[in-house]
Amino acid sequence: MPFRKSGNAFAEELLKKSRRPASVRFFRVRRYLAGALFAAAATGAVPVRAQVIDGGENGAFHLARFARFGVGTEGPFSGASLTEAVSPAQEQPVEKNAVKGPRPKHFFAAAGEVVLLEVIPWAFDRYVTKEDFAYISTQTIKQNFKTGFKYDSDHFNVNQSSHPYHGGLFFDAGRSNGYGFWGSSLFALAGSLMWECCMENTAPSINDLVNTTLGGMTRGEVAHRLSVLILDNTATGGDRVWREIVAGVVNPVSAFNRLVRGEMFRQGENPEDRFPRGFSFSADLGYRQIKGGAAHPDQGMLQISALYGDPFKGDIRNPFDSFYLGIDFNSPGGTLISRIEERGILKGWELTDPDSAVRHIAGFSQEYEYLNNESQVFGAQIFSGGLLSRYTLSRELFALTDLTASVVPLAAIQTTDFAAPQTGRNYDFAPGGGARVAARLYYRGREVLGAGYGAVWATTVSGVSDSNTLQFFRGVARLPIAGPIGAGAGYSWYSRKTIYTGFFEGRKTQNEWRAFINWVFPYRR
Repeated sequence: MPFRKSGNAFAEELLKKSRRPASVRFFRVRRYLAGALFAAAATGAVPVRAQVIDGGENGAFHLARFARFGVGTEGPFSGASLTEAVSPAQEQPVEKNAVKGPRPKHFFAAAGEVVLLEVIPWAFDRYVTKEDFAYISTQTIKQNFKTGFKYDSDHFNVNQSSHPYHGGLFFDAGRSNGYGFWGSSLFALAGSLMWECCMENTAPSINDLVNTTLGGMTRGEVAHRLSVLILDNTATGGDRVWREIVAGVVNPVSAFNRLVRGEMFRQGENPEDRFPRGFSFSADLGYRQIKGGAAHPDQGMLQISALYGDPFKGDIRNPFDSFYLGIDFNSPGGTLISRIEERGILKGWELTDPDSAVRHIAGFSQEYEYLNNESQVFGAQIFSGGLLSRYTLSRELFALTDLTASVVPLAAIQTTDFAAPQTGRNYDFAPGGGARVAARLYYRGREVLGAGYGAVWATTVSGVSDSNTLQFFRGVARLPIAGPIGAGAGYSWYSRKTIYTGFFEGRKTQNEWRAFINWVFPYRR
């Protein structure tokens, strides 16, 4: 990961204040990759390793994009066609003992998988790569309990990407064995505690506990619901094969369980909640230019987005009945992935009549955010609450607004271009809060205009800075051209202002323009 410029003067000031050598351990990321490799072995597929990230033009405002993602009134993706596709007359024969509804809970299977997800990556670190931290004993475990929790000095990628991914595997051990969202969160918490206390000879980490547990809940639930949507237990032949492979990459722990139980090859009925009330997938492919002396100012870009569920059709009762997933890819140069963002509604309440032209939903959400751009390298687990409103302007035109306040239990914010002697890191840990406001206009279910502004204020608890203020503005316009194809352009502005004791650093900013071709599935005619 390229480090951002912060000035030699600040480096000299820090070096004068500390005699400890600067060091950062980059190697622990491999234990999480080992865990992912173990789980993915069920399908023979290896999940792509997530890297660092940037806020795309949609950034932090995707709750406002939960709209009416209904399909068209005609054509292959119409409501009638979908109804016919899943009607009893069209389904493949299923086993007589196939059962719909909640899967029975299998505690010992889930707990055993959590243990395997601990032991296998630890064994890889201990006997293959021979990492120092993996040499454990009863004495190191006792010492960990005696020392207590501290902040660690692992690389940014390890703490903000690998730990949430590993937590998602723990979470899905519960989810794929019959447990719900909150029950599965206990498996993520237990897996994190077990690793921190017993599987390393270093002090347990506060930031690891937060990122693995909360990040695992968000990432694990998104993976679970997408894999259920992709899978079709009535399918056969090539259609069944590709569905099992893709779902296995998305949710490797579920694939492992399906393989062990024989469900991967057996026909049966699908879960009653397989389909949400709305689903949309979109991709923007084009060019972006970064202003302000960026190392790689001209890049190709691909942004993929998935919107699952529709709050205005009732998908607000259970955690993540409605959620957003977004990933930005950029090349050549710099980081391949510049944004991973996941946000799901935990609980919502309809405040108005469902038949009203103006509707309001109040709700709470849980978020995972990971950004990397010229001014902000930021990773956090976030809880938010706010008001989502919909304004019906005509039969084919409506607008959404999103007013949200957020609480950040712990964020990681890069503040220097070197490993500071005080912490062994080039980033600081800081809890805080924030707010955002956004408005979007939709035509025939497709977003045509959007704009939003947000800010986060964080006070450092471990690091060289005192506080950080992050701001962002994003705007986008899209024009439908033919069928699911459209064209668009977007502008993004990012800002980071860091306050230090005894040192002044100017505001860091990034300005970015985008132009792209857009593809949406499904689309409304």
